[in-house]
Formats: sequence, C-alpha cells, structure tokens
Amino acid sequence: MGNFIQDIDYMAQQFLEQGILPQQFYDSSYSDMQDALSAKSRKDRIQDPFELARRIGAI
Repeated sequence: MGNFIQDIDYMAQQFLEQGILPQQFYDSSYSDMQDALSAKSRKDRIQDPFELARRIGAI
C-alpha cells in the first residue's frame, strides 16, 4: 500500500508542476484526473466522418 500512496503523491507533484495545487488534486476523483490526463487535442481526436463531410460542404 505504501507504494500506491507514493504513486498518488508523485502524481500530485506532477500536477503541481502544471499549476494545479495539491488540494485541488486530492479533492478531485481519480477518474476525473485520468480523464484529464488522457484527453487529446482536437486535431489528435478521431473525427466523425459525417461531421467532417458536413463541415467541408460535401453533404
């Protein structure tokens, strides 16, 4: 269990370097933090082909 706690503290340290205070990190859920970490920019996301076709006026 000690390693798990150290892992969480290390994640808090990494977020601190990004400007997120430890209190904000510890008050949020793990799944929220995982969602934030795995988020991709718009250009890196898979796009819906129908939406893309609509944007360029193909349909």
